Amino acid sequence: GPMGMNSLARIIISDGSSGRSKRIRLSLASNPITSEGCQSLSTMISANPTNGSLLSVLELSQCSLGDNGIKLLSSAALSSPCTGLAVLDLSENSITEEGANTFSVSLAEAWPDLNELKLAKNNLREDGVVSVISALVHRNDAGIDSSIESNRNSSLTSLDLTNTSCGVKGAKAALMTGSLTTLRLFNNKLGSDGFREIAPLLEGGHPSIVNLDLGGNSADEDSVIILLNSVANTSQASNFLSKL
Repeated sequence: GPMGMNSLARIIISDGSSGRSKRIRLSLASNPITSEGCQSLSTMISANPTNGSLLSVLELSQCSLGDNGIKLLSSAALSSPCTGLAVLDLSENSITEEGANTFSVSLAEAWPDLNELKLAKNNLREDGVVSVISALVHRNDAGIDSSIESNRNSSLTSLDLTNTSCGVKGAKAALMTGSLTTLRLFNNKLGSDGFREIAPLLEGGHPSIVNLDLGGNSADEDSVIILLNSVANTSQASNFLSKL
């Protein structure tokens, strides 16, 4: 809980100030940290203005952070960028569109080395997901347009949007973020119409994604065939097909 988080933060910060050079992989999954404990957690993710975060991996799935917790983490990151933190798992934390919008502001500039982000099982909805994607694009000063190749983010390669109610708009935005190699869109109720809409983005194979999870989206057989035909003539096809 929050008190335990406070004690842990003091220990890790003390260890870091004593000369530890290697960043820590910290898993706090399924602990009731809540937004109250995020104040202490914030001191670890951006503890050193010179060397950045004390952490390289931070797993916070099922920690009851909520939108208020994400606001605290985002504020801390903006005050002192989380350099060196490469993996962030925020799955299943009751984060809504509001929290996603707040996090996106910091994501655009304060998590420079982040290469894996998990937002699964948070009800971000379409606008929240689009906000996150826009932040990724902004990381490399690129604008979203109809050309997949022009949309780049500086380092993020893996994004998990499982069960986020991303909508077709959110799914299409994610597919247009050109540096991703792994994208999970499982269980977002894209449906048959959604599969037909995203199929053109996969025509001939995606330029960067090699692992795409579209399972659990309730598309009919004809729509699945249309999508499969879009990727069938590429060397990456087997990676797509294994996830459909």
